[in-house]
Amino acid sequence: MIFSESNTKIAPALAKAWAEIENPKHNSSVKVKTKSGSSYTFDYTDLGGILDEAKKVFKENGLTIIQNAYTSISDSKNLISVETMILHSSGEYVKSEPLQMAANTSIQDMGGQVTYMKRYSLSAMLGIATEKDDDANGASGNDYQQNNQQQYGSQGKSNQPKGSLSENQIKRLYAIAKSASVPANDVKSAITQLFNKTDPYQLTKQEYDAICKRLEEKKGA
Repeated sequence: MIFSESNTKIAPALAKAWAEIENPKHNSSVKVKTKSGSSYTFDYTDLGGILDEAKKVFKENGLTIIQNAYTSISDSKNLISVETMILHSSGEYVKSEPLQMAANTSIQDMGGQVTYMKRYSLSAMLGIATEKDDDANGASGNDYQQNNQQQYGSQGKSNQPKGSLSENQIKRLYAIAKSASVPANDVKSAITQLFNKTDPYQLTKQEYDAICKRLEEKKGA
């Protein structure tokens, strides 16, 4: 995270806000049909639900949330980026590093990417858990059906299967990353950027091998 040059006022405001904010209740669900023909459903909190929870606490501490989405070109690739800023009434701020992924050519699917990335970035900045949503499934070529719900209790659980990877494979992935001096959070960010997935257990074997190869090459560099 990047802080403004002065942070004497925003720091105590954030500390107080983060002590008061709670994980929001689930208000949406997604049914996903994967390209392989299988399907799964899970519950999550959408972007509006996260903002509603944050506003209750932030307005009492002089804080507001600003999110910016933009496109850019890097190495001849179209990228979409999202930045999240928490602004204090004093003018001090803290903001995230840009969260980036390859931009979809469909404007509708790009909108799904932006929503997904805003949720992911904001949840990380707020330090809250909202379960996993699948706003970016259209961008991944999967069919999905999204439903708004009233409210799920705090005991609602995801029905999403872990996939074909074993726990030992995941441990190996992070062991390779550690030996290459790559933090675990950077591995998760790479998985999101490369494969539109937020959990390493969701990786296919081919994707798993590809990211392990990247880490091995970094280790040997």
